[in-house]
Amino acid sequence: MEDSKISLETHYTLNNGYKIPKVGLGTFDMKSVDEVYTAIVECGYRHIDTANYYFNEDIIGEALQKVYKETDLKREDLFITSKIWGHQKKDVKGALNASLEKLQTDYLDLYLIHWPVAYEEDENGKKVPLKIPNHVVWAEMEKLVNEGLIKSIGVSNFNVQTLLDMLAYCEIKPVCNQIELHPYLVQDELVKFMKDNDIIPVAYCPLIRAGLEERNGPKDVFELEVIQDLAKKYDKTPGQILLNWGLQRGHVVIPKSSKKSRLIENLACSSFTLDFEDVAKLSELDCNWRCCSSKRYDFCFNYDIFC
Repeated sequence: MEDSKISLETHYTLNNGYKIPKVGLGTFDMKSVDEVYTAIVECGYRHIDTANYYFNEDIIGEALQKVYKETDLKREDLFITSKIWGHQKKDVKGALNASLEKLQTDYLDLYLIHWPVAYEEDENGKKVPLKIPNHVVWAEMEKLVNEGLIKSIGVSNFNVQTLLDMLAYCEIKPVCNQIELHPYLVQDELVKFMKDNDIIPVAYCPLIRAGLEERNGPKDVFELEVIQDLAKKYDKTPGQILLNWGLQRGHVVIPKSSKKSRLIENLACSSFTLDFEDVAKLSELDCNWRCCSSKRYDFCFNYDIFC
């Protein structure tokens, strides 16, 4: 358990000394300049999480230019994350430059390997494994840090084995691992390993809701009695309870929403502190259920890369 005051702070310090806001804006499916602008200017988000795969870096870039033009916010006031996709690993610097151009910025605060797998398409358009190991990709990313194009580098969807391998060859340690984390998927062993090695857990899908109905998942966590009871106890919403659970475990959380009221609500999740007993109570909901199972994705070739 982290110090009881952790949720009242706004940032974590990464292993390279840079700071990352604890609550970020997940932008998957965000396609509107106004939506991104509203999240930053009217709701107060300073940590923007995107990726090549989200196909919205250009939208975010336009929104950022509007922010700089119409407010007092500057580039250095924001923390911008993007990610390299599997087929881009043949040209890491080219992939980064493409993201920088779309985002209309000279540097990224954080650049991630989105998945530990890589692929290319054969002559029939079928995805096949791309034979580029992650140590080659990582070495190219380290060069980009040394060139000043990226402040921090990290990974996403890595397990203990892939992290152990990386720690054996890296010159620059990954600052974070962005993984699915919520009370239905606690991942205690992986989180412990990351903390033991000073790698910050960044939680995607922290509100769990994606895929519950169409994949016959467990009950909507918002409807659980334990969540309803805690919402009443702390006078907070179910979403804020879930997000604060992540903060108390030392996660960065990157929820996403298209509603302004929900965006404001999510960002306010750090304004209180769940008791240790309540954090433990929520962790007992763990049933190893994933919103994002790798077996669903053809770029993982229908294998469970998390096993």
